[in-house]
Amino acid sequence: MRKTYQYGLCRAMTHPHDDDATLDKVARGCNTPRKIKKEETMTINRRDLALSTLAVSTLAASAVALTTPALAASADEEAVAKKVETFRLAQIAADPKALGALCADEVSYSHSSGKVEDKATFVTNATDGKSKFLSIEYKDPTIKVVGPAAIVRFHWVAEQEMAADGKKVPTNLHILMNWQKQGDDWKLLSRSATKL
Repeated sequence: MRKTYQYGLCRAMTHPHDDDATLDKVARGCNTPRKIKKEETMTINRRDLALSTLAVSTLAASAVALTTPALAASADEEAVAKKVETFRLAQIAADPKALGALCADEVSYSHSSGKVEDKATFVTNATDGKSKFLSIEYKDPTIKVVGPAAIVRFHWVAEQEMAADGKKVPTNLHILMNWQKQGDDWKLLSRSATKL
């Protein structure tokens, strides 16, 4: 039988401790049956082993397939980033050969004034010598590759000098470029500009 202890508000529980107390249930008169867990052996046949191996290899192949497009997209993004930088340098240099090589034959080049040019007109006007770029900066570029297309956005900050009067004209634009993968090469398909 259990002893009952009374506790007062002003004093802690005081009772003698039995140093010889046993923790054995039988010695204390406990009738609760002890639950013994038995470890079961698992039987695996060749079919189960083959199926589990097949499942694991299928999951591994799926994981590789899912990560491969991400790696390919990053390689394409790098290729587009290089083309965008090459285009910027060709604009500063006013290089007709480089600009022509970077643009698709179907390019639609739109200026912030609303003027739209085809490939021949764009290359001619960009290299006619009526003005020259002193600087062009593409700030905060983003590139998103979607299949054979790449969407490129950036903040254009440039300064141009007019050949006729030497007047310097700053430009501050938001640019949207669409690049298309043609074979193994990326070509500028369209460009639009908005004044900021």
